[in-house]
Amino acid sequence: MKDAKKLCESQSEKLTNFLQKEGILPPYEQKKPVSEANEVPLGVKLTDDEIANGVSLKIAAAATECALVNSQTIRTDIIMIWAELYMEMEVFGANTKTLLRKRSWLKVPPYYTRQVCQIKGACQQDTPSFHFFS
Repeated sequence: MKDAKKLCESQSEKLTNFLQKEGILPPYEQKKPVSEANEVPLGVKLTDDEIANGVSLKIAAAATECALVNSQTIRTDIIMIWAELYMEMEVFGANTKTLLRKRSWLKVPPYYTRQVCQIKGACQQDTPSFHFFS
């Protein structure tokens, strides 16, 4: 979590400095109030694996957005900034994935299985078919 926070703060600072240098002032954000982790009831707290998978999901979304912005940008200096942010996200994502595997927190979707019809006559075949031209 400390690495994620450090990465987000450094990237935010880079973008804020760039926007201020370009004359675009980002909107002012109010700081969130400080809270004590021990004051949150146990049923409300997220578990470590829920937090880690949430961070992993945010990394994937952020990397996708970095690549999208990079593909739509025409200025070379902005392309370099987003490419650097993208590479930082990829390195952090790889480290997070290693941690998820090590701690058995990685959520793997279920494997594809063929469904055989339970009701007689409900379906004609038990293998998937794709009809591109009907």
